[in-house]
Amino acid sequence: MLHIRINGKPCQAAPGQTVLEACRDNGVFIPTLCHDPRLVPFGSCMICRVEIEGQRGVPLACGTTVAEGMVIVTESEAIREARKTCLELLASQHYGDCTAPCVMECPAHMDAQGYINLIAQGRYADAVRLMKETNPLPVVCGRICTRPCEKKCRRNAYEGPLGIAYLKRFAADIDLAKDTPYVPEIKPATGKKAAIIGAGPAGLSAAWFLAQLGHAVTIFERQAHPGGMLRYGIPSYRMPRETLDAEIAIIESLGVEIHYGVDFGKDITMGSLKQAGFDSILLAPGSQVGYPLGVAGEDDCPNVLRGVDFLGAVTRGEQPDFTGKRIAVVGGGNTAMDCARTSLRLGTAHVELIYRRTVAEMPADDMEIEESRHEGVVFSVLTNPVGVSQDGGTVSLTLTKMELGEPDASGRRRPQAIAGSEHVVEFDYVISAIGQTQDLSFVGPDCAVETDRWDCLKADAHTMMTNIDGIFAAGDAVSGPQTAILAIAGGKRAALAMDKYMLGERRDEDIASYNHVRGANEDLPPEAFGERDEIAKTPMPMLTEAQRQHNFEEVELGFTEEQAKREAARCLSCGCADVDECKLRQFATVYGADQFALAGAQTTHGIDESHAYIVRDRNKCILCGRCVRICIATGAGVLGFVGRGFDTTVEPSFSVPFGEETHCTDCGLCVSTCPVGALVPKEGVVLPTTAYLDVDGVRVTSIADAVAQTSKK
Repeated sequence: MLHIRINGKPCQAAPGQTVLEACRDNGVFIPTLCHDPRLVPFGSCMICRVEIEGQRGVPLACGTTVAEGMVIVTESEAIREARKTCLELLASQHYGDCTAPCVMECPAHMDAQGYINLIAQGRYADAVRLMKETNPLPVVCGRICTRPCEKKCRRNAYEGPLGIAYLKRFAADIDLAKDTPYVPEIKPATGKKAAIIGAGPAGLSAAWFLAQLGHAVTIFERQAHPGGMLRYGIPSYRMPRETLDAEIAIIESLGVEIHYGVDFGKDITMGSLKQAGFDSILLAPGSQVGYPLGVAGEDDCPNVLRGVDFLGAVTRGEQPDFTGKRIAVVGGGNTAMDCARTSLRLGTAHVELIYRRTVAEMPADDMEIEESRHEGVVFSVLTNPVGVSQDGGTVSLTLTKMELGEPDASGRRRPQAIAGSEHVVEFDYVISAIGQTQDLSFVGPDCAVETDRWDCLKADAHTMMTNIDGIFAAGDAVSGPQTAILAIAGGKRAALAMDKYMLGERRDEDIASYNHVRGANEDLPPEAFGERDEIAKTPMPMLTEAQRQHNFEEVELGFTEEQAKREAARCLSCGCADVDECKLRQFATVYGADQFALAGAQTTHGIDESHAYIVRDRNKCILCGRCVRICIATGAGVLGFVGRGFDTTVEPSFSVPFGEETHCTDCGLCVSTCPVGALVPKEGVVLPTTAYLDVDGVRVTSIADAVAQTSKK
């Protein structure tokens, strides 16, 4: 044996070994993409760089043979920079999405590609299990989510996005209708107790994950029922109350207790919770205080209402009589649309939505705007209230016309009043739906949590902890009024942090994984997804306009199974099938590689699905040569290099399709050695990872044998 030193430690190596082999035999990992221990070294990826005493530069570990007394360093700044540069060079010609854009855009990073694929296969229970790994309220989100995922769907480059929310609702509704809906496995009890203030989406989400981790969870809710803004801010024609209650009951079935009519800061305090033995506390009170119009005379007008108060009153059955009345709703967001559509259902004679910009600048979801117009809401845009007065039951609203000037901080053009355009319009009620904030009246000597200049609770972005040890915060009270899915994501993040805190463990900072992207939808080449059918988005069945009159029946009726499968089949599965195993992604994450650092001209290719068991995507190939060399080693020699320089590709002989007129023996070794996902098994195919493996106790020598044996099982 030879005596060498690796990173200052005395080691031994066999004569003839490469530095790479010697390091790995001594438990020292060196990254490589082109090396396979079944093959002789090739040195194509260039990332197995090391430093060797007495040698210049950073030689390749796979191409250097050990010698007696050799001193090797495997990590240094020079090595890291060299590896990073090589990874960026490989990335410059790698084309594809690591993770589907829909998944990346979702605040909770729900695996939409995964559950849609399961729905397409009819595996609805598995789809719900996958959903609930990140979101305990898929029934809710399938109805009321603003669908940021759909805005990034790759189908937007063609005939329109998938109905991701509709599919989520479809599978979740099936689960909810079961006698025993899905409940995750719960870890053994830890003996720790967590208190949550607020039974809104953030609090419910945190409770779901904390309970799974074995903690005793108690929620304290000020209202008489759970849900927060899901119940008191979203009308029942969008979110039926019995459906909401049924989904929350699943969370309670994990052992979560909810106490109602409890006002934090009055009925209970931080001090009393600590005395009661709670080991951590989450503040998730939401944003349920509506903004006033902010115009002269408003305080003297009892018929000027605030949007969230109005919607809450309707939920409780305490709303004023709107029959035959004229209603003005001021605002352009989803709450404004909800107030307008709710007013129509209360029997109003006229509902007018007043907004200071144009429809194009409205922050409301496009579908909400469309449905409001469809139901009869009158839009008065480029109009803004400047004063209000009330005489008896009549409200005189002074309005001014607006024009759009230069963009403001939000990127939208700033509205400016047109001089001399003031006019008065009479209504019976005016509803202010221009935003909301949070009630932080509990902040004080007993709960000295820091707040920011927007009157939001301050919480560490990573740990979700406030300035007080053991006190966490999440949801709208931290972010300001946002979406339900953002609050759900915050609740999960807080739960994981609270778990670590209560167990006395340190929560390591999350490291964002490298994520390769194809680019913007509008830049996709025609061959980006190979052959694909143009299939129009499946419309959601809805109540007719006549059926919606004067009632709060749910407007969206849900997909049939046929519609759901048809819509799920539209998914392009743009996220890489090998994303969790891709070595390029793993190393690019470690070394902080930038996809665009060395970007240049790029050639894209169609996807070859001609093989019975394998999908071949040359766009992802990094020319490591592993598939070529292992295929030669089997004696088949199906694959080889074609072309020169950046035009080089790996092809079967004469560049015929992989599954046609080749000598492929279906051994699967090319798939087993590919480090990046350029060769992956087709959906449902089980591959042997080496040439001769046992599958369920039966020796198999090819993919075909493995598939046949799995089918028998």
